[in-house]
Amino acid sequence: MAEEKSWRDRCNPLYLPLVTVFPLEGWLLVKSHPFSGVEISLYIVGIFFLVFAGAVEIDDEARKHQVYGYIYLASALIFASLGLSMWLL
Repeated sequence: MAEEKSWRDRCNPLYLPLVTVFPLEGWLLVKSHPFSGVEISLYIVGIFFLVFAGAVEIDDEARKHQVYGYIYLASALIFASLGLSMWLL
């Protein structure tokens, strides 16, 4: 008989930034009009969330978590540089 999976097995917190922050940051980057105050704040909070998630995941001993941590930190750097360049131009 197969064991039932708990909600934690189905919804792994490791993938939370992939389904929340990445689409949001991508949508804010492809918008046609300039950033408003709320959009800039949302963009910055998304970058902070990626930095926090990356730092937490890098601290884990599992190799998979460390790889995702470096992906989150690198994507935070990329989103921050792209957002800053779009905002200034």
